[in-house]
Amino acid sequence: MSTPEISSNSKGATAYDETPYPSKPFPQTHPNRLAAMAHLFGVQAPDPAKARILELGCADGANLLPMAEQAPGAMFLGLDSSQIQIAAGKRGIEGAGLKNVELRHQDILDFPASEGRFDYIIAHGVFSWVPEPVRERILAICAEHLTENGVAYISYNALPGWNMKRSLRDMMLFHTKSFSDAPTKVQQARALLGFLADSVPTENNAYGLLLQSELGQMKNQADNFLLHDILEEENTPFYFHEFVERAARHGVQYLSEPNIADMLAANFSDKVRETLGRLNNQIVAQEQYMDFIRNRTFRQTLLCRANVGIRRNITPASLKQFAFRSSLLNATGPIELVPGVAVGFSAANGAQVSSSDAFVKAALWTLLETRGVSAISFQDLLDAARSRSRAFLGELPPNRDEVDDVTLQNNLMNLVAKGILDLYAKPVKVRAGVPEKPQVSALMRYQAVHSRLVTNRIHQGVSADAASRYVIAACDGTRARDEILSELVARVNEGKLQVNEGPAKVTDLAKIRASLGPVVDTALTSLANGGFLAP
Repeated sequence: MSTPEISSNSKGATAYDETPYPSKPFPQTHPNRLAAMAHLFGVQAPDPAKARILELGCADGANLLPMAEQAPGAMFLGLDSSQIQIAAGKRGIEGAGLKNVELRHQDILDFPASEGRFDYIIAHGVFSWVPEPVRERILAICAEHLTENGVAYISYNALPGWNMKRSLRDMMLFHTKSFSDAPTKVQQARALLGFLADSVPTENNAYGLLLQSELGQMKNQADNFLLHDILEEENTPFYFHEFVERAARHGVQYLSEPNIADMLAANFSDKVRETLGRLNNQIVAQEQYMDFIRNRTFRQTLLCRANVGIRRNITPASLKQFAFRSSLLNATGPIELVPGVAVGFSAANGAQVSSSDAFVKAALWTLLETRGVSAISFQDLLDAARSRSRAFLGELPPNRDEVDDVTLQNNLMNLVAKGILDLYAKPVKVRAGVPEKPQVSALMRYQAVHSRLVTNRIHQGVSADAASRYVIAACDGTRARDEILSELVARVNEGKLQVNEGPAKVTDLAKIRASLGPVVDTALTSLANGGFLAP
């Protein structure tokens, strides 16, 4: 018997223009992450759970609404000049029953001075793509509306890395200037990329090699990326030092990047580290030289008010205040906690770590188990590693608790430097197993019906197929597994799902139910493993 296939019969269009540019959640912009970076550098940013948050260029609220759903004690405001996207976001607010978020159809230039102060201001994918007066207004809003210890996040295209992309953009703009409709413009832009790829030699040709590298990246980008990011009327990249100098004129200063690993010279060779070390506390110069070395194309910069004191000396002990999300993927072999037996671990970014210490292996094992979908506190991680390792350590010296504490601090610093851990101001907890009557948030259920991306509790947008989305929509806490299965069968009866066996459509109710049972089980397990279920 062939494997049954589950497909959607829905014909409803979800796009709101010819070439949609759908919004999504950006984990690095979450106030929980921004607060952690501020605290790391000695800035006592406000509690994200009680904060006031502004997003400039919020689109349909896909980034803002999940934040609001998880922080009912905070207040959120989003602005966007697209009336269509704001209308879509308002439907999401109503559908999810959110009371602490407002989306407003408003130009950034018209943002009123009377709006008051915000603890966090977010402008992702806006700064490089708006005219100069709007860029100036974004920085002015940060200066005028941030609270005393507030944090602003601004992303933009960066130089020198964007130089080659800028050249390709100029070529595509020249080639497509006579075309007005979006589909033709994108089609012709791709045609030019193909022409360049076929025409410019790479052998003994530095330009050709550089061009081919950029073409390889760009040809795989979606149409909406080419149209809105590359072919947009305005697209201006900046050197980091230029951006910081511009921000300073408005009374805000450079705080950090969203990811501390991006700021550490330890990730370079000894010679590079030695040279960068001569810059001492010249943080802007050091960051700029690292951009030169990396040929960086994109930056995400955190700002705070100019009068706020920033502490740049980071110590392992400073990590005790945070929670950690791990990107460890697997162990390279069986995890043996016996002292002296080395165990290796691999991370999503390709980094490798290894240890033969029982306590360290236990900590890495715990991080592996909580990887990707939760953020565990220092204390919980310490307790778990102790609990796992003590049986393998024999008689313990009186200072063993202190040794564990310091050992964990130092190892976490190493993992942070390797880009294996993200820092959070507060833990993010999820339910590991599937409960009898699984429940996800009203916003997740709304997203499941109206979008292909559903946002988990760690603020990641996860793609789901049609059947999985119907499972999510049914997880309101009132239905057990078989009742959720009945909901999927009902969607088949309504013509919204279809079960096939080979080329033939399955119509027998018993066969439909038998085919959908494993689908439900897989989807529920994925919800638990994917960090969708609240503890």
